[in-house]
Amino acid sequence: MRKIVQSILIVMVAVIISAPALAEKSEDPKDFPWKRGYLSLGAYFATMNSAFRIGDSNLGIGIELDAEDFLGLDTSESSFRIDAGYRFGKTMLHKVDFSWYTFHREGSKFIDEQIEVPPEQGGGTLGPGDFSTKFNFDIYKIKYEYSFVFDERVDLNVGLGLYIMPIEIGMSVVANGVFQGSMKEYITAPLPVFSLGFDFAITPKWIVRQQLELFHLELGDYKGGISSYNVALEWLNWKNVGIGLGLDAMQVRVEANGSDYPFGFRGNITFSYFGAQLYLKAYF
Repeated sequence: MRKIVQSILIVMVAVIISAPALAEKSEDPKDFPWKRGYLSLGAYFATMNSAFRIGDSNLGIGIELDAEDFLGLDTSESSFRIDAGYRFGKTMLHKVDFSWYTFHREGSKFIDEQIEVPPEQGGGTLGPGDFSTKFNFDIYKIKYEYSFVFDERVDLNVGLGLYIMPIEIGMSVVANGVFQGSMKEYITAPLPVFSLGFDFAITPKWIVRQQLELFHLELGDYKGGISSYNVALEWLNWKNVGIGLGLDAMQVRVEANGSDYPFGFRGNITFSYFGAQLYLKAYF
């Protein structure tokens, strides 16, 4: 929560600093540095922290499994990332954008404890032995934004979007060279978000972008929450081509104790990451 408050304060301070620019603004969107459409391709590097529970009862000795420390999953990962957006209408106040990136993580570790398998996974236990674990997820995001302050220096916008996260968790165990068993779970977590964005043109070629996204939902046996903050600096120095460097932090938690909504899953998944992105941006 403290990080969220700090992020909101950053946006508010940036708006206050840019206030003089609002007094002398052009009315023609053609004079603005904001582009009608763009496509960004980049490399994303992130450090992660995650945990999960499958079934109504916690796995292992009554505790939630830590994916990095307990299971030996990688704490850092690199990924390819795509972002695209388009402004429509003569005023360019309306915008849709799309993002996709993925993390595929694997780990192996000898665990001298037994892990209880929930009944929906067949029951029984796994271990002790050499555990091989994978924790993969994709992040798809589509969002609509409306710019309520829009001129040659400032784009202040609000948005409504949807994250869709296909998640795969897998675990297999080998003891004394003999395959002992495995467990898999596939989940698709839909999470809508509300956003507040602030883009500021330091010059027509240097642009700072900030985006804060939040959501929390409790509906029956389902709980879901997401918080995300992104800040990026772009240098649009060439015709229709620029480069950017961004920092991104996200925290996600989904919990379902029923088998119907929004997916057939019992348990919870929590993960957070902090990452940096270097990207090439084509715009028009």
